[in-house]
Amino acid sequence: MKVGLLLVIISSLLTAKDRPPAGEIRNPQALAKIRSFCVDTGGLSDFDRRIVKDFLKAESKPKHLLTKLPWKLVPECQGGAPDAAAKVEFVPLSVTRVGGSQGAPSQTPERPYATKVALQVVNGDSQEPIYSVEARAVITAVGRADSSAGGYPASENTNPVLEKRDALYHAFWCLVDDLQQLKLTPTE
Repeated sequence: MKVGLLLVIISSLLTAKDRPPAGEIRNPQALAKIRSFCVDTGGLSDFDRRIVKDFLKAESKPKHLLTKLPWKLVPECQGGAPDAAAKVEFVPLSVTRVGGSQGAPSQTPERPYATKVALQVVNGDSQEPIYSVEARAVITAVGRADSSAGGYPASENTNPVLEKRDALYHAFWCLVDDLQQLKLTPTE
């Protein structure tokens, strides 16, 4: 039993090196040099800015997602001159359903959209893009994104705020995962 578990762990570590990153790493050297970052919410509405602020507050607590980043979160982008800025954009997606079960008409949800987050890490001084990723929420305003029951979602009543937070979480999770994978890759 213990040997089987050990083999699973070893094989997952080996495949992590072979797995492509979830995001686009444009400048691995600059990404490796980052020690501090801020989250730039300048282009967001007040409503979306509040979602990001609440997310940062919740996920900056010990043992939460943002503490897994090897970078220090700086509260403001202007004052502390961080090494990098993470720019967040919420992108609405139109949801289209193709047919239902045999002969059943396709149903259009009340809110026929989902949200993805476009996360871009830029150099603090030059604003040069270093890393970018797009992520969707697992649970969307029109139901589970991976719903397998004939393409119909599990729920039509998911809160759009929760959906945006979930998409934000997955975008930052991709960043954390890609940074950990970058550490596993030998530098040349």
